Parts: sequence; C-alpha cells; structure tokens
Amino acid sequence: MNLIAPLLTLETIRLNLNVVSRKRLYEEAGLVFESSVGISHTDAFDALFAREKLGSTCVGSGCAIPHGRVSGITEPAAVFLRATTPLSLDAPDGRPVQLFLCLLIPDDDNESYLKILRETASLFSCKPLRNALLQATSEVEVCELIHNWTPPSDLHYEPDFSSDDAME
Repeated sequence: MNLIAPLLTLETIRLNLNVVSRKRLYEEAGLVFESSVGISHTDAFDALFAREKLGSTCVGSGCAIPHGRVSGITEPAAVFLRATTPLSLDAPDGRPVQLFLCLLIPDDDNESYLKILRETASLFSCKPLRNALLQATSEVEVCELIHNWTPPSDLHYEPDFSSDDAME
C-alpha cells in the first residue's frame, strides 16, 4: 500500500472542475477539505496559497502537488482535483496542469510530510497512471487507481551512516 491511498476517499476527489485560475482551484480545494475532513476552507486556502508564494508546486507533465501546513490537525489530509481544462501555470516543463493532489500537513509533522510528497511525485511520474487518472470517469475509478498503485520499493530508502567509520 502507498501513503496516499488512506488519505483519499470518494469525498476527497473532484473531477471535471470548471476552474480558470490557481486561486479558484485552491478555493475549491478548501471547500472539499472543509466538507470532507473538517478543516476550515479559509485555513486550507491560506495554507495552499502561502506555500505557492514560496515557489511553484507544479511538477511537470500536467501535474501539481499544492501543499501546506495547518495548525490544529493531527493527521495529513489530501484532496485530488482534476480540472476540465488544463490551467496555464508555471510548470517547469511549461505544460498546462490538469491533475492536482492537494495536501495539508500538521504543523509539527516533518517525516510523513516528505514521504507523502515523495510518493505523490512518484505517482505523477508514472505516465500510464497519469493517463488513467485523466481518463477516469468516476471518483471510484480514481480511488481504485491510486489505491492499487505501488510506489517503487526504494522510494523511501534512507542510508544509515551511523555505523560508518569516522574520518580521521
């Protein structure tokens, strides 16, 4: 299983959104966060927008991972959005963006935050999965695609240097 699957439910997926800007997309994400996991839509919007001011969360290939930190939550939360028309944003490859996995992470969470971001980037780097997410006709199908995706086994590998001999 991957770390993203437990965060997504039918209530946290929205397909065919008619949005024309990043701001409008974040407003939609905020409303979904509020209705599905109880995070204030204003807090969600503010967290996503504040992080975006630091630099683009677009990862290329028509995908973005808007994310931010929120106080008052104890577990990460996610929302998957697919825009009807790709948005022209500042993606590194210049391609318009249609797939968004928005993440909100507790203020004091560092470990799972980076792992979830890493997995999401890996998920979006899988061309067959991206294409399937673009073609999915229902929230159930999106859930199944993400729940059945397995991240590469070495994705979270962190070498243990604690036993290395000290350099003299």
